[in-house]
Amino acid sequence: MTLADPPSPWPIRMIDRLSAFFLLLAGLAMGLMVATVAVDVIGRTLFNRPQPGALEMTAQWWMPMLTLLALGHAERMGEQIRVTMLLDSLSPRMRGAAEAIFALVAAALLVLLAWYSLQEALHGAQLRRTTASQPPVPIWPFAFVAVAGLTMLALQYLATAWRGFHSAARA
Repeated sequence: MTLADPPSPWPIRMIDRLSAFFLLLAGLAMGLMVATVAVDVIGRTLFNRPQPGALEMTAQWWMPMLTLLALGHAERMGEQIRVTMLLDSLSPRMRGAAEAIFALVAAALLVLLAWYSLQEALHGAQLRRTTASQPPVPIWPFAFVAVAGLTMLALQYLATAWRGFHSAARA
């Protein structure tokens, strides 16, 4: 945003803030993952006693949180992978409009994926899903992380669409 740009409307600012909050949660998950692995390695090496469920916690709790909760922020910062060969040949106005339309399509698909993920998470919660390890590690609560992360990414794509249409209108 330049000095001449008006501030974004409050819903866009709220989406951006929520993305930043989700990024903080992803960072917390990274710290917890490091701590889990460190305790496991220290226990295994020094005491010949690994932390029970460390692998499952890392794979089923911390990694999904780390990746899924950071997706919205990556979109906000424009760090998602994009192939722009066709867009590069468009005028700034057409490019903004095309990016906005692609963002709307992506948001719609992500809403559908979040809905499907919610159904799976609710089913897992009903069954109180756990890993097959000993001891069993509960994984059902972390299925809701996928719902939250996908919903956040869909909201961030809506903000991207708004920015694209706004950019196209100003060009």
